[in-house]
Amino acid sequence: MAEREQGTSIRRALKVLSAFTLEESFLGVSEIAKKLGLPKSSVHWLLQVLQDEGYVCQDPKSGKYRLSVKLFHLGTIAANTMNISYVARPVMERLRNATGETVNLYVLDGFDRVCIEQAEGIHLVRQVVRLGQKIPSYCGAAGKVLIAWQPEDFIERLISHTRLKPLTKNTISDAGLFKEELAKIRRQGYAVSFGERDVEVAAVAAPVFDEEGKILASLSASGPVSRFEITPQVVEAIINAASEISYQMGYLKDLEAVTSGGKIKVS
Repeated sequence: MAEREQGTSIRRALKVLSAFTLEESFLGVSEIAKKLGLPKSSVHWLLQVLQDEGYVCQDPKSGKYRLSVKLFHLGTIAANTMNISYVARPVMERLRNATGETVNLYVLDGFDRVCIEQAEGIHLVRQVVRLGQKIPSYCGAAGKVLIAWQPEDFIERLISHTRLKPLTKNTISDAGLFKEELAKIRRQGYAVSFGERDVEVAAVAAPVFDEEGKILASLSASGPVSRFEITPQVVEAIINAASEISYQMGYLKDLEAVTSGGKIKVS
């Protein structure tokens, strides 16, 4: 019972902190009580506790409260830990250990994709991309994922600018087929490629989203076609890893692959 009451008090204290906004940065007891539907006596007590702990300050002239520098400090810590490379690195290492193959994190740079983080595969022969290296985004699983969630006008400009110039015999160079591929990727929640940029490389990738649901990056695992078998289990692992990074970046909706009979289809 005591723990339950303590939990209720903590939730109420957090609601008090959440009552402050950019538009209402100074609030009095009555204003907070009205906003939250709480008794003024409870709000006053909560504010006193928060002030004692350094989370709010009271203006001596108006008697109203504001958030303190301590919360700014905590926000700075949160912002630093939400650096995508920092967040993604341990997830990428676990995925690398599970698949044995190189795991890369890509972002868009114009019509190219750039590798910003990497966990190298465990094999002597492995697929490696230099950090900062620019690669055409229209070929390969990671690039296709980055494009699939872009606005339609961006996709049209990309097609016009790059003309989907084939890099190998497996590059999708027809605009109609390319758009169909992007639609398929959006439906199933991941992309695969076999020799589209490098004829010897197979890859699978899934999207990483930010807190607003916009695509932030593409997480991929890649290796030699002769060794890297993209099974439903591998696809599930890459989707789960991308989902974990998305969640840590503030995206609260689960990434779901379109399934048939509850099983991921690799095609």
